[in-house]
Order: sequence, then C-alpha cells, then structure tokens
Amino acid sequence: MKRTLLIPVIAVVAAVTTFASCMKNNGPTCIPNTLQQDRSVIDSFIDKNPSSANLMFNSTYNQYMGIVEPGAGSQPKDDSLITFKVTYSLLDGTELGTDTYSTPQALKELRKNSSGGYEDPQQGDPRFIYYYNILSSLKEGGKYRTIIPSSLAGGCQTRSLQNGKTVPGSSQLIYDYTLTDVKAPN
Repeated sequence: MKRTLLIPVIAVVAAVTTFASCMKNNGPTCIPNTLQQDRSVIDSFIDKNPSSANLMFNSTYNQYMGIVEPGAGSQPKDDSLITFKVTYSLLDGTELGTDTYSTPQALKELRKNSSGGYEDPQQGDPRFIYYYNILSSLKEGGKYRTIIPSSLAGGCQTRSLQNGKTVPGSSQLIYDYTLTDVKAPN
C-alpha cells in the first residue's frame, strides 16, 4: 500500500515543482547593451557604409552625428522659415517611418530657452538647440544623419510604433534629417 501511494505523491510533487519553476522568473527579461557595445556595432556599420563615413561620435549627445549631403540650395539664417523631414530606420535599412516638419516661426526659435531668451548655439540646454545645430549646418536639399545607440533608444525591449512597425530590442536607430525648404521671413 505504501508503494502504491508513494508513486502518485512523487509524481504530483514533481509536476507541481516543474510547473512552479516554469512560472518563476526572477531574472531580467533582457540585458541592455552598454554604450560601448552599441558603439562597437555602430563603428562596424560606419566602416561598411561609405555614406556614413563622416559621422563622428558626439559625447554631448552620446550618439553619432554628421553631414551626409551638404545640400546645394539656400543656407538657412536665424530668421529663415524651414521645412525638414526626418526618416527613421534600423541599421539594416528597414524604414520605420518619415515625418515632415515646418517651423511656424524662424529657425532661431529652435534655440529659444525657457525664459524667452536665445541660447548661444554652442551652449545652453541641448534639448532646445539640438535641431538648430543640425538644421543650421545644412543647405536646402542637405541631409544630416544621427545614429542613436540602443542604450539611449529604448534598450533591449522590442517596441511597437504607432504606425504598426516594430523596433527589435537592442536596435540602434538612424535618423536622417533632410532640409527640404528654406524661405525668407514674411
């Protein structure tokens, strides 16, 4: 009788232990890349892609930045009204989306600080002057590229975008800024 009862009890204990161990997950679901790991991936990409050869690592923004095409049209001035598009993609070339922006005010408004004054383009809060620095360095038709490490662009989690596209975890992102129109103020 003892053996008959012992076998089902052992089977139940083994099943419960196995089931419980499958449910328990104390570890992280993913391990994010370090900035150094991302830089290694991006450096390899740049070495294999001549169009990105001018990109340099910018320690202020912790990303790669540079002019891909300088453009041949008008150079924007502080009072210029501009239109630019941003194309987002993965290093493998998969396009994630494109947005177009027009400045309703002059280009200099992109570097306006929270107190209403204007920041020196070489100083101040990077959030306010990021686009200013990029767009003021181009002529109409020019393209500026940034590559953002995964450690700054979502980490190791896969994310779904509003347009239905998916960004795999640990993906480095390319942002291409193209200055499409430069107009004198009204």
